[in-house]
Amino acid sequence: MPKNLEVVVVDPDVNSRADTNRALTIARFSVSGEAGYGIDAVTMAKDKNPDIIVLSMEEPVARATQTMSSLADALPETPIIVYSSLSDAASVRRAMVSGARDYLVKPPRPEELARAIYSVLEYEERRRTRLTGETASSAARGTVITVFGAKGGIGKTTIATNLATALCKNTNSSVAIVDMDTRFGDVAIMMDVVVEFSIADVGRNIESVDRESIGDYIVKHGSGVEILPAPLHPTEWGALGRQHISKVIDLLSQTHDYVVVDTPGAFNELVATALESANIILLITSMDIASIKDTALALEMLRAAAVSDDKVKLIINHSTSSNSLRPEDVERVLEYEVYWRIPHDVAVSNSNQLGQPIVLAKPYARASRAITDIAYSLSGLRRERKGFLDRVLGR
Repeated sequence: MPKNLEVVVVDPDVNSRADTNRALTIARFSVSGEAGYGIDAVTMAKDKNPDIIVLSMEEPVARATQTMSSLADALPETPIIVYSSLSDAASVRRAMVSGARDYLVKPPRPEELARAIYSVLEYEERRRTRLTGETASSAARGTVITVFGAKGGIGKTTIATNLATALCKNTNSSVAIVDMDTRFGDVAIMMDVVVEFSIADVGRNIESVDRESIGDYIVKHGSGVEILPAPLHPTEWGALGRQHISKVIDLLSQTHDYVVVDTPGAFNELVATALESANIILLITSMDIASIKDTALALEMLRAAAVSDDKVKLIINHSTSSNSLRPEDVERVLEYEVYWRIPHDVAVSNSNQLGQPIVLAKPYARASRAITDIAYSLSGLRRERKGFLDRVLGR
């Protein structure tokens, strides 16, 4: 990839545009053109034919999104990165629907721009390679399952850790779990393992890490699940970009039957990479109104990113008869079929406090049975139902 990539900047605010130009120059990019919104931006971009377009989006956003859509139509092979002072999920969704490939919060720093630009261009290069069939390797890959949800506190990490354990225990498969929760990163705590290395350490040595040496950074749980923990300090995530996450997931998928990726209750460039890398996306929601609203936005974002509905499995967590909403209400509101329901179970909280996956600690608890059923369903294997005596004796 060339060192001096050409970028055009679209921003009606002259001062903001100048700041962005300076940041791009510091990051060693060539600003080949600049304009405000509308036809001037489209004409300039078509004339310059840049490697990438960097566009500002502020309230009212209609002008920005209209310009973005026109640029995407005029230059479909040129990625657009948006920068904005708006950081809410609805604004991110509008940008993605209009054609943005990444979203940065204003003011974008030089290192953020560089990381976003190189990551987006690398992704576009891989996408074109896949479309032309010029794949570099035909090596087999395991199934990547990304556990995603639009908000925190809905049990994503509990589902991710127990699903990984159930897959390993019940399907005789090799399983890795990657903790990509950039906010909390509780996989190691929930599985009661000591963190010596983390995904941040892999990122610092990404050029030399291969499918064999990545095992040096992994800690093995007693169940057989191999864990790549989150860093102990959230600030360490700043050094990781799309290219790091993409390579980590790809390397693990070369040596494991399943790679389960746990994500935070937020959308960022690292989460976007985990979603793009996934063969299956488990979209988690609870039954409260706020979670349903956020899940509707998440579905819109996934569809805007051309993610097939076949890839996305909607799971309701903490389902109880006392919920004001029923599963059929959720399906009607979201216009999306519920793949599975995991019942509310007080045993889950107790197991989490002890650092034991509930599918191991209490395999016949209601939540355990539901998650184990999900594991069997995803694997395509048939579950053998045990009789009463087997359950009593724990066989």
